[in-house]
Amino acid sequence: MRWGSALAHDIRFQWRHRFYGVYILVCLLYLLLLHFVPADNQASIVILLTFSDPSAVGLILAGGIILLEKDQGIHHHLFATPLRLQEYLIAKALSISVLSTCAAWVIHGFSIGVPASPILFTLSILLSSCFFTFLSIGVVSRARSINGFILLSQVYALPFALPLLYFFGIGRESLYLIFPTHGSLLLLQSALRPLSWREIVYALAILIVWNGIAFLWAQRSFERRILRRIGERRDRR
Repeated sequence: MRWGSALAHDIRFQWRHRFYGVYILVCLLYLLLLHFVPADNQASIVILLTFSDPSAVGLILAGGIILLEKDQGIHHHLFATPLRLQEYLIAKALSISVLSTCAAWVIHGFSIGVPASPILFTLSILLSSCFFTFLSIGVVSRARSINGFILLSQVYALPFALPLLYFFGIGRESLYLIFPTHGSLLLLQSALRPLSWREIVYALAILIVWNGIAFLWAQRSFERRILRRIGERRDRR
């Protein structure tokens, strides 16, 4: 399967560029900071960390990898193979999700223990990371520099942080139901309390729908902004 080969290539690429090593240090830093958090507040802080971590990894790391691949000319050779863009995007999202999920389990497991609902907890990390990876690819396809990407990524990502207000008790839940990140927070809370079937179905559905939207947007942006440039350069030659 081509996407499986692309997934293995992405994981090796991330390992070779020491993303995993850096993330081990990040996890150790998180665990050190959690050691000084009062026990009464620790669970809430862990939920926030495991919510923000896939967002940051998917958003910043994915964009950084795309820019690095562009600088190294990898796209020119990669898309001369039978690999399809859809397979490339899926492999990219899954490879980054693996890193996010491992980090989330380490942070959660070594701080407050194994989640009460491991499957829902894992699905929350995977789907959230995939969504932000697709969002990041859409953004970085439109950016012309690393500074432009960082600025644009914050603009696009900021609305999806709004459900945090409800997490802190601000506003009615109905105001945040449209956001996939509200579903992420709900599934993460399954690590601490049982969720109703209605909450589970809603959270999974909203995350899947938004992943589909973000995937299509990333695909369209990549085709128009990156693949078109590659084609134009080949024509000049």
